[in-house]
Amino acid sequence: MMRNIFGKESKSDTPFFIKILNFLAPMYRAFGVDYPTLRVIVETEMVMDGRQESVIQNSGWGNKKKNDEDKNTFFQSLWMYAIFSLILLFLFAIDNIVFQYTIFFSYIFVMLISTLIANFSTILLNTKDQVLIGTKPVSSRTLSAAKATHVFIYLISFAAAIAGPIVIATFFFHGILAGVLALLLVILASLWCLLLTIIIYATVLKRFNGEKLKNIIAYSQIGLSVFTIIGYQIMNQVIQIVDPEVLAIELNLQWWHVIVFPLWFVAPFGMLQDGWSMTYGIYIAFLLLGTLGIVLLYRVNNDKLEKNLQKLDSGEAEEDKRSLYETITGKWLSWDKRELGYYHFVWQLTKHEREFKTRLYPSLASILVFPAVLLFSSFRFSEGAIEESVTFIYMPYFTMLMLPMLAVSLQYSKNYKGRWIFDTSSENHAGVFLRGMIKAMTMKLIFPIYVLLSAVVIVMTGFELLPVIINGFLLIIALFFMEVKRTITDYPFSRQYNASEANQGCLATVIFFGIVIVTTLFMFLIQEFIPFGAYIVLVLLLAVDGWLLTKGFDNTKLYQL
Repeated sequence: MMRNIFGKESKSDTPFFIKILNFLAPMYRAFGVDYPTLRVIVETEMVMDGRQESVIQNSGWGNKKKNDEDKNTFFQSLWMYAIFSLILLFLFAIDNIVFQYTIFFSYIFVMLISTLIANFSTILLNTKDQVLIGTKPVSSRTLSAAKATHVFIYLISFAAAIAGPIVIATFFFHGILAGVLALLLVILASLWCLLLTIIIYATVLKRFNGEKLKNIIAYSQIGLSVFTIIGYQIMNQVIQIVDPEVLAIELNLQWWHVIVFPLWFVAPFGMLQDGWSMTYGIYIAFLLLGTLGIVLLYRVNNDKLEKNLQKLDSGEAEEDKRSLYETITGKWLSWDKRELGYYHFVWQLTKHEREFKTRLYPSLASILVFPAVLLFSSFRFSEGAIEESVTFIYMPYFTMLMLPMLAVSLQYSKNYKGRWIFDTSSENHAGVFLRGMIKAMTMKLIFPIYVLLSAVVIVMTGFELLPVIINGFLLIIALFFMEVKRTITDYPFSRQYNASEANQGCLATVIFFGIVIVTTLFMFLIQEFIPFGAYIVLVLLLAVDGWLLTKGFDNTKLYQL
């Protein structure tokens, strides 16, 4: 809170979120939290987030830095998500309230969980706060609650952006009761995502330490992403299209579908439409009991997260040993000694960066699982004629979806202060560095996933599609260069991660998704309807990639902080 020259608080300058926290102060005290201390910590963290260097400012808008000193780029970009979520308004064209909110809450949970895991886990698992604040007369319970509140402010703002259009439309289409219900359940869903994540982390921290702990946390995040995709497959079985012409849809809800917890949030709307039923009663009971259980578990575990957080810094670090795969691919792809050095530098750096893995690996797991779900669906709906499915043939192309998040993640590092090394050289290493980085990330992350998906297609259909599959990989390389050029404006790994830029990966994915659809459609039309089209594309992409891998980013100048 801002103070005037007499030391008195200026109420007009009180942030909106502080006013909300003041209203919730009794709840914090009931949880054993020192509310005045929590308020100071949260307000300070939010001010620091707003004053972090922004990617936008460093992309040619640096002259506005002074005027926008306290502007948080996260909140400034939320309108983009609100506009994108307007697409969901088509749900009201379908006269089935259960279906409408099944899709809605599935969308909400996927967006919230993916954003929380990828972008805000670094705040929850930040060990610096325990060192700087934990040594003061601040309890672990208060510090943990301050972190949770810090993240929840961003999470509920994000939820308001993506859920706002549907919640507002609910008041218009279904009445005040349904609108209030939608608003309360969206807030509850946001709270669920946050508390579940904290409970999982606290449980893991209690039982493990060191490097093993870091790996387990990464695996838990990957598992959560996989569970989300599998949940969609279950939803695919629940929804039955009765008449596509009039958009008539029925939901075949069974008691065992209770394992898909987004359906618990839909049950109250089902009772508004259909009245009481045993299935809806079971779902609502699970919703109430689940909420109570999560709150109690958080009450027991919230201080344990901070007490055990220093375990992340314990244990022996992994040795910087190069695998045979890294050594061979480096020699094959990097002919310049400087480029080879950067190749190994990026490979090893991303091997040890916990923040990098936290942001990226859950997305990689989703990319692997999502095609598997499509494979199962294609096989079920085509009655075994899976080799004729276009979705299946172009399944490896889904690897493109990892490029936006990968490009964004490559900007950040916990060792960002090492960027001064680039100021000590009179040579321009930007082009060499970027080429080495792209080659390293392509062979370490993109190539294995693409080969795995391609192997499934080849085994099922034969080698006739090999040119199409090769073209897909060559296209990904070209798109990766394009995405790095668009995203990275200063040296890679030279930024400190801050919460105000947490939604860049999601926004970049939304923008890039359109590019992927158009590009894949264009590739499909050429390869399927032009004689020898696949071979023509192959020659063109080989020429483009050959130039990019040898001359790409030459004479590129990167911003140095």
